[in-house]
Amino acid sequence: MKSDLMNLWKKEFLEFDDTYINHVSKFVDYLNIIGKANQPNNIVIEDITDCVGHYNRIAKINTKTSMENHLEAIKSFYKFLVSKHYTNDIFNNMVSYQDFKDSLTHRYNLVPVKERGIWSDAELIQIIESLDSYFEKNDLSKLSKTNEIKKFYKFLVLRIFIKLTLIAPAKKSIISYLRINDFSSDYRSVVVNSVTIKIPNGLKRDIVFSIECIENNLKKKSDANDRLLDFLYPDTFSVERLNDFFCLFLKNHPDIIELVPDSDTFELEGIMNSALLGLVQSNVNPALISKISGVKISSLEKKFYNNGFHINNSDELINNEISKNSYYHYI
Repeated sequence: MKSDLMNLWKKEFLEFDDTYINHVSKFVDYLNIIGKANQPNNIVIEDITDCVGHYNRIAKINTKTSMENHLEAIKSFYKFLVSKHYTNDIFNNMVSYQDFKDSLTHRYNLVPVKERGIWSDAELIQIIESLDSYFEKNDLSKLSKTNEIKKFYKFLVLRIFIKLTLIAPAKKSIISYLRINDFSSDYRSVVVNSVTIKIPNGLKRDIVFSIECIENNLKKKSDANDRLLDFLYPDTFSVERLNDFFCLFLKNHPDIIELVPDSDTFELEGIMNSALLGLVQSNVNPALISKISGVKISSLEKKFYNNGFHINNSDELINNEISKNSYYHYI
């Protein structure tokens, strides 16, 4: 048996998918530390627990999100190893994956990650322009390296997700679960949280391009019941991966924001928050904002209205709304 077996498998896996390069490398490095890099059949779930603890002690895994990404990386790595018949999946005998994550959160006192709350309009435009520029410069049929092809699909999903969120600022799970039949047949509108949202021409073009790209290159026909983002990603898609895609994009565009060197995830909630703030600053009725976003009015009040954001012409707006009541002219 080769002395650097897990290292060789890691290299092979990362050539196949480098999404989790940071965390998979951490895991294999830890196996080298404990002397199990050449003993794949002796690796047990307790080793993963201790691995998280090791990196927590040296301040490399400090948040719940970072821990979850570490586990997702290892799961993805093992899925690859099992597909190659290299070793068994150590997660198979786990009673509850969620309980396991919760136990690690409490054991190592992991805190929620602090997300980027708001992006400025200029930053949002820069993000959109950078994504559009990528697809203007890259032709999928001319990409040969596996990681470059995977990046293309990741950015394909990311662009549609971000643009949909900006025109319909709903929770990430809502946008991710939109099915093709939620869109009109001409992609001029989409129903989000029971609200029919008009789709700008540019986004309509992007959606059609993305669907045709998958149909032509993967020879896969879209179905009305397909979730759009699922259809656009050739591997197994989960909403949690969007933060990883966004991090990869930002790493490729350090002019937008400078990331911590070993980052492999970046919260996307700030995109929704930025769109919601725009509605708040435009004095849109909070009930309407709540309806499209799926966020309770009380939560909107706590996040925006009681958080120092100024509402323009509030006195005039209140008086104007009161004067619309039918009884007003009798007073």
